[in-house]
Amino acid sequence: MPDAVRMSCVDNIVRIEVPEADFWIRLEKVTDEVTRLRFHVTFREDKPAGGTWWSSREIEVPAGPGSASVGQVLATEIRHSRSTFTHAVSEAPPLAFTA
Repeated sequence: MPDAVRMSCVDNIVRIEVPEADFWIRLEKVTDEVTRLRFHVTFREDKPAGGTWWSSREIEVPAGPGSASVGQVLATEIRHSRSTFTHAVSEAPPLAFTA
């Protein structure tokens, strides 16, 4: 992640902070050939009084926890999540407040 603010990997937890979100991913060994990725993400809208959204999902990868395949899926999922969030925020109609 070229624009990551902070990244860490401790035991089976990967944390990646980017300007608009915090990703917390738990890698779980299901079998020697399957790894489950549990994503927990907090997105923040970059506007005064912007909103905050939370997302969770699981993906099973047919590879061991330390494999390049798991790393590729992790990176692809983060890019996809960020892109989806950015698109959703840009397409959302502005909020109207009435008194």
